[in-house]
Amino acid sequence: MQGVIQNGVIGGLLGGLLFTSTAMAAQPPAEAESPPSPGYHIVRPGDTLWDIAESYLGDARAWRRVRDLNHLSDPYHLQPDTKLILEENSPLSIDVLHLEGEVWAEDVGGNRRPLLTGMQLDASQSVVTGPFAFVSLRLEDGSQVVLPSSSRIRFVKERERGVVRVRLERGAVESKVTSRPGEEHYQVETPVGIIGVRGTHFRVREQAGGATTSVLRGAVAISHDGRSQGRVREGEGGRLDSRGRLTRAALLPAPTLLPDWRGAGGVLHARVKSLPGAVQYRLQMSRDSDFIELVREAVSDNGEFKVEDVPAGAYHVRLSAVDANGIEGREAHHVFFLRGVGAHR
Repeated sequence: MQGVIQNGVIGGLLGGLLFTSTAMAAQPPAEAESPPSPGYHIVRPGDTLWDIAESYLGDARAWRRVRDLNHLSDPYHLQPDTKLILEENSPLSIDVLHLEGEVWAEDVGGNRRPLLTGMQLDASQSVVTGPFAFVSLRLEDGSQVVLPSSSRIRFVKERERGVVRVRLERGAVESKVTSRPGEEHYQVETPVGIIGVRGTHFRVREQAGGATTSVLRGAVAISHDGRSQGRVREGEGGRLDSRGRLTRAALLPAPTLLPDWRGAGGVLHARVKSLPGAVQYRLQMSRDSDFIELVREAVSDNGEFKVEDVPAGAYHVRLSAVDANGIEGREAHHVFFLRGVGAHR
């Protein structure tokens, strides 16, 4: 019995040695592994998006962000040697210039913290505005992004191309992009397509079944599923539907403010003249002429506005009309001075 056990032990050891030797022979000689390059990961056999998200982003639930950033059609079968861009390791400095109301930064786990003027963000965080809230942000190249109420965006910087992408997840975003020679370096991504620019002033709004853009200066390029749908130029707007169909239209002219506007007790009453082709009108109030320090916003179907709880002071007001495609038109600018018991132009 003892000899049988001994033989069994010897046989087991030999089998283990043979197995180990065979496994080692099947592997190529180990090479010194360099640390992963910042900004991307090279896929190896057996890698999954869950493991990659956990290793780089600290949260396996962020795998969808890696999938979306790299436009992966089959996230369950990664091809070895594929380079995956990782937003966490692509630095992007974002300064909070101004905010009004409740605005939050949200991490990949859904945890929120209130934003304050002067804070800095990075590309790992989403920016969320509550009702009646606004925030203005400045990117490292001087480009400005204004987020109105009930909106949500997330920034991504693709390190390889140096492209800043704003992912519009809800609401609207207005961008004033610093001009740079060469290829487009700024994009707004919506659920139905991507709007790319080099340097321009434009607005993008998510809508049911599509997205709209209005170009106030410069031009934008529209793409859907990687295919170009054409350009929208200054003075034009476009609506892109879920099938990638682009409808262009000239921007509606700026609406005319009627002279009977008034302000009293922190309430502004204003009307605009009815404009052919308009189905809605929008009013925004800001403390500065660039509309970085937004304080109020209102929409009206009939062109009549009542804006309440406005502190006394001087305000820049802009008015625009929206057509049947949801495209916001050109702006009319005015300056109001509101007092506690009245208002003067």
